[in-house]
Amino acid sequence: MKNTQLLLIGIAMLFAACSDNNGTSSPEEFIGEKISIGNGQAWTFINVDAEGVPTAIGVRFDSEVLEGLPTGSMFADEFILNLSQAVTVEPYDHFTMDWNEHGHESPGVYDIPHFDFHFYFMTEAERNLIKPTDDDQFNAPMEARYLPPDYLETPGGVPHMGAHIIDLLSPEIAGSGIFTYTFIYGKYKAEINFLEPMVTQAFLESKSTIRKEIRQPQQWQKEGYYPQDYTISYDADTDVYEVALVNLKRETGIIPTVYSASNLSFNHK
Repeated sequence: MKNTQLLLIGIAMLFAACSDNNGTSSPEEFIGEKISIGNGQAWTFINVDAEGVPTAIGVRFDSEVLEGLPTGSMFADEFILNLSQAVTVEPYDHFTMDWNEHGHESPGVYDIPHFDFHFYFMTEAERNLIKPTDDDQFNAPMEARYLPPDYLETPGGVPHMGAHIIDLLSPEIAGSGIFTYTFIYGKYKAEINFLEPMVTQAFLESKSTIRKEIRQPQQWQKEGYYPQDYTISYDADTDVYEVALVNLKRETGIIPTVYSASNLSFNHK
């Protein structure tokens, strides 16, 4: 009897092991390398579900980041955040967290201390080829089907970045309030090349949490996972902030990914 019981236990353990190996996986999180900003650190993260499908992608940083930030810069101080190499989520390549001590254009709208979080669809080397003289590429108009409703393409652009497509319903643009946070699309050569949540230093210091729907274009140009919402949050238990693109939805896209150094054209002066 004892031998029979041991045999049954062994068989049960074998089946349990097989079940563990062949069963569904658990959700996972992939963390990028931490970098120093201010007196603290920031890093990227990617969340996937049990089937390995991306659900969220974003940036986290501890509260010390808001202390000891650079001062006296004429332009934004850019900090590059790389994604984990363990997983790839199209169309994202890398992020930047840009500190604007005095804000930036437009005067009276975005000229207050804030952070720009750029989620780039192109490599750092490719965007470094974007020159301040690339007016034709900045101003090339998007087809209407690729623009989200109530967004406006603004003239000109920023070197190493692109042009901006602003939300006409944001309080600071609609005239119903001041800038606290907003969501902007970026473009270059009439193609979306980054997504950009913007948030003021004051809003972050308020330790508030928001979740906002992102208005979608009729069609996306590239295959990949696109956010239906974005969040800005603070976790008092960990003393960590998070800016994330969430509720990712896969889109097939209609054109192949471009942006190789060999097929970009520029005006060099």
